[in-house]
Amino acid sequence: MEFSAVVLAGGQGSRMGGLDKGIVQYRERKMIEWTLDVIKPLVSQLLISCNRNLSDYMPLADSVVCDRIAGSLGPLAGIHAAMESAASTTLLVLPCDTPLISGSIIERILQSAADNPDAIVVLAEDEFLHPLHAAIPVALKQSLEDYLIDGGRAVRKWYYQHNVVKLQVSAQESALLVNINTTEELQSY
Repeated sequence: MEFSAVVLAGGQGSRMGGLDKGIVQYRERKMIEWTLDVIKPLVSQLLISCNRNLSDYMPLADSVVCDRIAGSLGPLAGIHAAMESAASTTLLVLPCDTPLISGSIIERILQSAADNPDAIVVLAEDEFLHPLHAAIPVALKQSLEDYLIDGGRAVRKWYYQHNVVKLQVSAQESALLVNINTTEELQSY
């Protein structure tokens, strides 16, 4: 089974003083590059969703997509834009700010998506979801568009309108899902 992937880099970086988290330096590289390196060998199409600094992102992926529905609608708008461009039936979704992510976690998501092609597969620790570490059937694009147009923004709320498979992560794997949201965290991880 082939997969398209999108790395979400469209946030405003408000907790990082307005910096674009995907292109800030983390261990002497753009933060997004750590995630891209892990997923490139695992997917057939690589997309980056961003709404600024497009020229910085363009050389890093097959394509760059921007929100197609007006307004600051959050990560679901980036997922929707990627669904519009996805060449595969399933879209792997990852954020740009978890540079410690491992290939084995991604492989588990993709295997579960292959086993559950009609479900949204999302990483979880018991009932807590890591909602932006997921695989989503592209067939849900119209549902997502309707949800956004109707004012919906909450990722979990939209997920639970569909069949959801919670892929449990271990404590060791959970440590690899740390979001780097502040300049202080850039130094400590």
